[in-house]
Amino acid sequence: MKNNKMSEKIMIGKTMQNIRKSLGFTQEQVAEKLYLAPRYISDIERDKTKGSIDTLIKLCNLYHVTPTFVLKDYLNTAQLDFDDKLIGFTNLTSNEKDIIIKLIEFMNSQKNK
Repeated sequence: MKNNKMSEKIMIGKTMQNIRKSLGFTQEQVAEKLYLAPRYISDIERDKTKGSIDTLIKLCNLYHVTPTFVLKDYLNTAQLDFDDKLIGFTNLTSNEKDIIIKLIEFMNSQKNK
């Protein structure tokens, strides 16, 4: 997929669907939150339409991901593989977030020793 990016058809539907599902949203819930038709969300996820840049930004904001994350397979930029793991962080409880943040802080402090 990463060989000839200039001639590739951009297909982000499966990525958008996976993000939505990982956050526990239905297409109807997403459509309602963004004031869009559920059919439009479905069409985006099935790569029947790309949607507008406005829609991409609204979806990224709702899903707490960057457009770079959504388009990473088509961009010539280095992207952390672990971004996939961060989807859903905002849905965790405060206690769960604190545990993860403290673990990251601990791991980083060990590198300085």
